[in-house]
Amino acid sequence: MENQLLQSILANAISATDISNILCEHSDTNILSGDHIICGLIYRLMNPMTNEEINKSLSDSNDLLNEQYESSDEEEIEEIDIIDDTNSSKIPQKVKSNNCNCDICIKTRVCLINFNDYTPNDILGDKFKKSILETCHKYNRYI
Repeated sequence: MENQLLQSILANAISATDISNILCEHSDTNILSGDHIICGLIYRLMNPMTNEEINKSLSDSNDLLNEQYESSDEEEIEEIDIIDDTNSSKIPQKVKSNNCNCDICIKTRVCLINFNDYTPNDILGDKFKKSILETCHKYNRYI
């Protein structure tokens, strides 16, 4: 049961990351920013996955979990360049979205408008929304 819960949460995060990557590709920058990630998480919270997305995300999460179990501690970890796009000033910054008019980008902008009034349908959704808000607060962002 615990493994299924972990796999579900991981599948949701993978799907949100996929959305974040699409938002980045449709913006005027090729660098995945904190705003892209926040928007991807909000989109995934407020838009249920299709059966196809569920199957793909569960398969991806299962592969990732199996890969984790099979790898040894001595294997080399891939190095990732991190760009700090956090705002060091004390002035809160609004989470920005792109101007693309594809279905996902339009839905993301609608989600940003409605996020603060959105009430999740379950406990996990509520925790997910709270974690988005806490992260925004921590990094001086607002929606």
